[in-house]
Amino acid sequence: MASNILVEEDEKKVHVAFAPYRICPLGAHVDHQKGMVTGFAIDKGVTLRFVIRKDSRVCVRSGDFSGIEEFDLHSIFPKQGTWGDYARAAASSLENLEHGFDGVIEGSLPIGGLSSSAAVLLCYLMALCFANGIKLDENQMIEKSHIAENVYIGLNNGILDQSCIMLCKKNQLLCLDTKTMEWRNIPMNPSM
Repeated sequence: MASNILVEEDEKKVHVAFAPYRICPLGAHVDHQKGMVTGFAIDKGVTLRFVIRKDSRVCVRSGDFSGIEEFDLHSIFPKQGTWGDYARAAASSLENLEHGFDGVIEGSLPIGGLSSSAAVLLCYLMALCFANGIKLDENQMIEKSHIAENVYIGLNNGILDQSCIMLCKKNQLLCLDTKTMEWRNIPMNPSM
C-alpha cells in the first residue's frame, strides 16, 4: 500500500491534511451560473500525509493510482494529464514557495464523485501553505482552489465543491449564494 512511504519517517514530522467529500441535495451544477446551492460535508474524504522537505521538490504517491508524481516548485511543468496535475495546480496558485513535501494521498471512498477532485486539490493547497508558512482564510482557499481547477486543470466548474469543503460545519447544511458569496450553515434535522 502506498501509505508505507511515510512509515520510515519520524512520526513527529508527519503532517496530515484532510478535506471531506460533499453531498449536494439541491442546486448542483448551478454554481458556475452564479445560482443558489446547498451542500454538506460528510465524514469521509481525502487524506494527505506529508513530510516537509528542506528543498523545493514535491514527491507524491497515491493510494488510488500507480506511480510517483514529482516536480520542483521553481519550475512547475504544464499539465501532464496525470493525477499529479492537482498537486501542480495547487502549486501554480501560490507564490514564493520554497519548501516542497513528500506525501501520500488517498481517498476513503472509490474514485470519482462527491467532489473528490476539489478535496484532492485542497489537501495539496493546505500542505503547501503549511510547509511554507502561508496563511490563507477560508475564502482565499476557496478562490485559489477554484482558479487552479479552472485555469490549470481546465474544468469549467463553480465554487460549490470548495465552499462545502471549507465552510461546512458538522451536521449543518451550507446554503450559498454563488453570486454574492453570502452563505450560512443551517442545523440539519437530527432524524436525517
